[in-house]
Amino acid sequence: MGKKYEELLRRLKSREGRNVITFLVFLVLSAVLWVILALNEDTQRDLRCGVRITNVPDSLTRVSPIPEAINVSVRAKGSQLMKYWWHKAPTMTIDYRQYRSGNKILFSEASMKAFFRSIVGGGSAQILSVTPDSLSVTFTSQPGIKLPVKLDAHVVPAPQYVLVNKPRTLTDSVTLYSLNDVNTMLKSIHTKKIVLNDVRKSQVMRVPLVVPERSRAIPDSVDVSIEVEPLISKTRKVSVVPVNVPRGMKLIAVPSQVEVYYMVPMSIYKKSESDPKFRVEADYRTVTDSLSERIAVNLVYAPKDFTNVFLSTDSVDFILEQQ
Repeated sequence: MGKKYEELLRRLKSREGRNVITFLVFLVLSAVLWVILALNEDTQRDLRCGVRITNVPDSLTRVSPIPEAINVSVRAKGSQLMKYWWHKAPTMTIDYRQYRSGNKILFSEASMKAFFRSIVGGGSAQILSVTPDSLSVTFTSQPGIKLPVKLDAHVVPAPQYVLVNKPRTLTDSVTLYSLNDVNTMLKSIHTKKIVLNDVRKSQVMRVPLVVPERSRAIPDSVDVSIEVEPLISKTRKVSVVPVNVPRGMKLIAVPSQVEVYYMVPMSIYKKSESDPKFRVEADYRTVTDSLSERIAVNLVYAPKDFTNVFLSTDSVDFILEQQ
């Protein structure tokens, strides 16, 4: 360690070492001067500020929405804006007791700019723009009523997939608040319409509610569960059952079994192996020509969980014998 230190000192005392030190000193001085000039120059910065309302009485409920954030474009000295290089933008904290007017909090465009000027940079700061440029927040003292949530959805699974259950909301009811008495004819709150096509996987999505004007639902959105699963193709031979055969006669289907093609959800695949419960009939009343040698076959029953069910043929040969 001592030898390395001595070698370093020797190199620094050399001509090349002194040149490097001189260069670094001037580089640091230049950087310091640049920072000082930058901090004294006017600069423009866009800030995304949060909104928070404090000291609201427990007897009041906010009805109108408030923006998630307010975008503020400000011009000020670099020294004034320096703190926002490393920290979050300021939050617009509104004291209800100070800014309320009746049952509202109102901020005009001029009031918004003045508010942000005071919290961003003081009198020397210029607020170039504020979006939204005004703010109106309304409160109500009316009690809320609990209403069931109705789902408005149109969901179509992709080919080879099936809906396991109907889409459903994971929240069954919400509380609705209004400026006036809530209309007694209102029996439920609907979700915003969902339209999904070609769905290939189960999902939970957040869906906003559609509420009457001058009202607010808490919560204002609900989770909707959509469950799908893949379908598996299967084939099974099913015996043909003759029906409406004249008394004293026997109808023999040739072949006596036909293939049924169908698709079954993966979750019940094994169960479907043991108990498929199909019924295929050959109705003698469909034979209108005494010389006909074929009879129509129809699938008259299939389990409700099976889809895309069809027969391999629409008719078979038959023999009519006298018993």
